[in-house]
Amino acid sequence: MTALAALQSTFSVNQPPVQIPVITNRWVVGVVFLVHIIFGSFTMGALVLGPTYEWIGLRREDPRFERYARALGNVNQKIFSLGATLGGMAVIVLVGLYSKFFVTLISLFFWPVVVAFTIWFFTIGGILLYNLRWDQMQTRKGLHIAIVYGTAPTEHIFLVIIVALDSYMLTPGTGIGAFFNASYLPELGHRFVGNLSWASFFIAGVAAVYAAASRQPVNRLYFHWAARTSLVVGFVTLAIQIALGAVFIESIKHASPGAFQYSVTGPFAWLWLVQATFIAILLIGSNLYFAQSRPTPAGPALTAIVIITGLATMLPAALYPKNLFWLRYVAMAIAVAISLAHWLISRPGRHRFVQELRRSSQVTLAVTGATALVLFLLMGVIRETARSNYTVYGVMTENDSYGIFQPPTKGYYP
Repeated sequence: MTALAALQSTFSVNQPPVQIPVITNRWVVGVVFLVHIIFGSFTMGALVLGPTYEWIGLRREDPRFERYARALGNVNQKIFSLGATLGGMAVIVLVGLYSKFFVTLISLFFWPVVVAFTIWFFTIGGILLYNLRWDQMQTRKGLHIAIVYGTAPTEHIFLVIIVALDSYMLTPGTGIGAFFNASYLPELGHRFVGNLSWASFFIAGVAAVYAAASRQPVNRLYFHWAARTSLVVGFVTLAIQIALGAVFIESIKHASPGAFQYSVTGPFAWLWLVQATFIAILLIGSNLYFAQSRPTPAGPALTAIVIITGLATMLPAALYPKNLFWLRYVAMAIAVAISLAHWLISRPGRHRFVQELRRSSQVTLAVTGATALVLFLLMGVIRETARSNYTVYGVMTENDSYGIFQPPTKGYYP
């Protein structure tokens, strides 16, 4: 009896909450989730990009596209389980450090979360079938492509549900509005396109490194082609992501104006300037690569305009004249438009093989690839810091989120 009493005392619901010193609970949870997001978001992007490249290769009878798609499939197969494991670890950390918040959130989104984690069984099966039966289905390419196109939505169902939880914490709603809250659809579109963009930029950087390390001319040419193709996809989707990001920001501004003001004027406002700097690096880097890979008479002038407008977006707000801060967004819009024009005039012919590039081009690709990854993670950090000391903005503070959850009434859970 004494031992039982001691055990009950040890696991008393009145235990003090766990507090991580120095870096704090919020940053511990944030870091674990960010590492998980790297692998999870890459998988989502690759599941859309891979079969698309395979289908284009089939239509154009170009084996480079199938080689690219197969490489993406192999990477997906290797990292999916790691991303899922990190996701489970992130949940465990969240439960231990923010128990009241976690149980409250999961109780509200119980059935969507059940669907989100159950759907992974179908995703795993589709990824394995797509990769392990590749050679056996060479004569049934349509079915082979359909398998992974059918797998991609299962992975994105997870994104659809997780974005609902994520957006609810910043712009909470009630009833069905908790799921379809004010910033839900803008964030969903922004995240979906962002996965395609950063993954493509990152692949371009990796391909440039492989090209530099390869000793076989045929492989070098292939990796240069893969790098350019990936950069173009990353750049075009970045332009779309920037537009969707503006819509996302406006939705937060109207639904949670306090969070918006805290984010742009509070202690973490400098993160917006860093974000603008990274976007400028991606736009400038893309133009430099376009100019290096296929020089055109207008290329230097277009690149110079993008550099000037890109630098304008990086200026601190204090350097803009009063009431003219909107000029930053005009400069960014000009940089995007000029970059699109530069890409269009620098496109190689359909069947033209990209030539080997100088070392400077490989460095450009590597820098843009690394920047895209950091930018993607930074956007998540900005979104999280906007909540100030809330875990659910205006509803639950961080102090209210600690400790062991005690259900309010019987029959509360679904």
